[in-house]
Amino acid sequence: MSDGAVPARVAVRPLGHSDLVIPPIVLGGMFRDSSQRETDLARVIDCALEAGLYAIDTAPLYDFGESERLLGRLLVGRRGRVCLMSKVGLRWDDAWGELLFSAAQGGRPIDVRRDSRPEAIRRDVEESLLRLGCETLDLVQVHHRDRLTPIAETMGALARLHDEGKLRAIGVSNFTPEDIEAARVALGALPLASTQNCYSLLERGAEDALLPWVRRNEVGFLAYSPLAQGLLAGRLLAGGLPASDGRSRGPLFQSANVERIHVALRSVVLPIGERAGIGIASVALAWVFMQSGVTAAIVGAQDERQVRDAIAALELRLSTDEFGQIGRVFAELPIARAAGAPLHRRIADRLSGVLRRRLEQLRR
Repeated sequence: MSDGAVPARVAVRPLGHSDLVIPPIVLGGMFRDSSQRETDLARVIDCALEAGLYAIDTAPLYDFGESERLLGRLLVGRRGRVCLMSKVGLRWDDAWGELLFSAAQGGRPIDVRRDSRPEAIRRDVEESLLRLGCETLDLVQVHHRDRLTPIAETMGALARLHDEGKLRAIGVSNFTPEDIEAARVALGALPLASTQNCYSLLERGAEDALLPWVRRNEVGFLAYSPLAQGLLAGRLLAGGLPASDGRSRGPLFQSANVERIHVALRSVVLPIGERAGIGIASVALAWVFMQSGVTAAIVGAQDERQVRDAIAALELRLSTDEFGQIGRVFAELPIARAAGAPLHRRIADRLSGVLRRRLEQLRR
């Protein structure tokens, strides 16, 4: 993004010790292509930019490259107004690497693998630049840790691309604090700008070690899925998801879990929203924004109303009591996260929940 190109209407924040400053809301760029959708997304981007929300997060993996191509078309004539974030390290067209998951594209199976070898990193960046139609990416993050490739080799490749002017800042995603520290050390004098990890009222694991680490080391923290794939947006209070929706197969979206989450939303989140004249999603996002160590939350938006809901979250200031009450109620929810999983996994999840509730009690 060109310096000074966007007059921010929200307070911006530095992203770690990099030279990037970003708004507390990053627009999620997991876009899908259709002629009508492209028009809708253009309006979403216009609405976000008008409000000063000029950071957009995307990745080659999203729709297997098509999201980046679509975003590239949408940014024609306004690339200089946007802080553009993408990722590297996942391939679906190569047999090398550890399998992350299997999917399908156009009716054919696809294996997505971790690949953070230097040659793969360079290829990812250069292909993203072509799809996005630009010469430089503002931030590049390693999407997932590749255990088969030393972190120093991956960071070295990104540092060389930085020196070549193909990216401005470097980060990681879905890394443990130990691996983030290794990445930071490997970069030497070049700062590690950020880590991007899942964080919401329903996914609190980052509070145990990750958020304390980023606070100590002054690394930016980007929270993805802050509304738990829409589960915390309140749109499902009137009914569940159709079986055709892929989210319906996720543990959080099982009927017993959904009912418990909805009870919590109605008891502590909805009343705050009603008093403030805003929706449930805005209150849930406001809670994330107030968490110490969080630099920004990545929020997907399908229409302009959802952009405005995110902005409303920035304008809401929860009281200390409200912030604490929301956190406690959701920490104590008896969520079954591993139905059908091995016994050791269920025990580990149960212990994690017990420890988190104990931490909440100590914070009271």
